Amino acid sequence: MTQTTVQVLGPMAASVDGTPVRLGGPRPRAVLAALVAAGDAVVPEQHLIDSVWEERLPANPRHALHTCVTDLRRALEPGRPAGHPSSVLCHGPGGYRLRLGPDALDARRFAALVERAGTAAHARRPAEALAAADRALALWRGPAFSDLAHLAFLDPERWRLAELRCTAREIRAAALLALDAHHLAVTECALLTTEAPLRESGWALRARTLYRSGRQAEAAAVLHTARRTLRDELGVHPGPELAHLTRRVLVHDPTLAAEPAWAVKQPA
Repeated sequence: MTQTTVQVLGPMAASVDGTPVRLGGPRPRAVLAALVAAGDAVVPEQHLIDSVWEERLPANPRHALHTCVTDLRRALEPGRPAGHPSSVLCHGPGGYRLRLGPDALDARRFAALVERAGTAAHARRPAEALAAADRALALWRGPAFSDLAHLAFLDPERWRLAELRCTAREIRAAALLALDAHHLAVTECALLTTEAPLRESGWALRARTLYRSGRQAEAAAVLHTARRTLRDELGVHPGPELAHLTRRVLVHDPTLAAEPAWAVKQPA
């Protein structure tokens, strides 16, 4: 049975039975991206047209859409007999739906691995959490949908995947800390707060990691940087969790160093 896979964690790509296939220009890629972002739902034709072409509509939008669909079907199902219904890019009531196997989309595999990592973390199985987080993060080849960065309709899906990636990195850092790999945990947290400076949980984990590594002064400095960053960028004060952690670090709370490393939330 033919296996079609699609990758969106980086530039969009696809393969059939392990062989890369050409997805064509930006329009067919945008149509495929819209179907990926919709999950298993049928996407109405008009929604696809409005999303993909925005305000630069062709003379015959539906014909242009059908041409993109035909090209995608030819790429994703090269062995489909003429006249047979598509089993990958299916036509539904008023629109189209992408049907892929459970492991055929890298974003779906990524989300499942992050969930597995989170479950292992909260069960205090750091080696298992680290392995799952590493497998999840290895799926990324660059920013999600990086070849379609100009398309605003993909922003919610890009944001969701980026947030989930940050969660995976927090789980990884906490697992490293629990395994006494302090140096690696500190490095991971520093990278995380550099790349996602408005994410309070990343700052909290970085401060906890430094504190548990015996670097209390650096932990206090990191929390000061977090407070200044949130104030300057968003005009807000740290949330209750970060504020409480700051107080505990400043008074050298002796229980802080003995707490479990898993100060991360389980992915939804």
